[in-house]
Amino acid sequence: MKLADYLGHTLARRAADDERIFVLDGDLADSDGAMHFAEAHPQRFLMTGIAEQNMLSVAAGMASCKLRPFVFSFAAFLCYRAYDQVRIGLSQCRQAVTMVGSHAGGLAARNGKTHAAINDLALMLSLPNIEVWAPADFADVELAVRACLQSPSANYIRMPRRAFGYDEQLPGEAAPLRWLLPPRPLTLVSTGLGSHWAREAAERLQRQGMEVGLLHCPYLGDRDAIARELAGVSRLVAIEDHCVMGGLASLLAGLQLEAPIAACGWPADYAGKSGSDEALRARHGLSAEALAAKVAEFAALRPH
Repeated sequence: MKLADYLGHTLARRAADDERIFVLDGDLADSDGAMHFAEAHPQRFLMTGIAEQNMLSVAAGMASCKLRPFVFSFAAFLCYRAYDQVRIGLSQCRQAVTMVGSHAGGLAARNGKTHAAINDLALMLSLPNIEVWAPADFADVELAVRACLQSPSANYIRMPRRAFGYDEQLPGEAAPLRWLLPPRPLTLVSTGLGSHWAREAAERLQRQGMEVGLLHCPYLGDRDAIARELAGVSRLVAIEDHCVMGGLASLLAGLQLEAPIAACGWPADYAGKSGSDEALRARHGLSAEALAAKVAEFAALRPH
């Protein structure tokens, strides 16, 4: 099941006891998870069509009337096409609208570059009054929905296109920051789909006799908490399904930690391509094998 589908089901359950919850969709409900809410609560579902800018303005107005609108679309359309409405109507006016961006990241399959969203974190993290979530499993989705319903400001939840089985859930209890492997002098830091990539790389490294820590960050809004978790770490490797500029790696660099940081994500000149997940990851150095090799190389560098 795709995380966006799980979120649609989760929101439908919560809406049974919360009449404030409405869902708006940009004509992608059968792909972005909103259809599950529409089937359960048709009177609280608004299909706005391919009009993302207007959709966000409508949602801002609803939020100003104390409703809790969730706006669904592909991340590329929400974050790029409607960014002016996000910046002014949601961020500057501090309206509690939750944007649900499915198909985020660089793996757009046959949809290609127009549907890839590898700069969305850069856009959202640079705005005030927007809480940013990047779930990696179903428990993260539950946590994010609960937090967004309590948040006084706007929220953005980004989720990848690929589906997950119940046997692919991350270990440990859901939390805004979750250690998947205990802290080590060399620690991987990841978010969203990148946390699954990081686990794959960590398992390869462990088989080679190298111990690494792994911190999964589904919530990117508490920079002080991230800094506290990483205090004492000697080297950091950020692994993300996002451009290496403006996302998790840039967030870590902005914390001004003493540890050097290596960034593993989509290159700055990548705009998205058609292809299988495996082929695209391999082509751009994001396969489990390539990531493990990059981490090992970084670990072998002598400090300046």
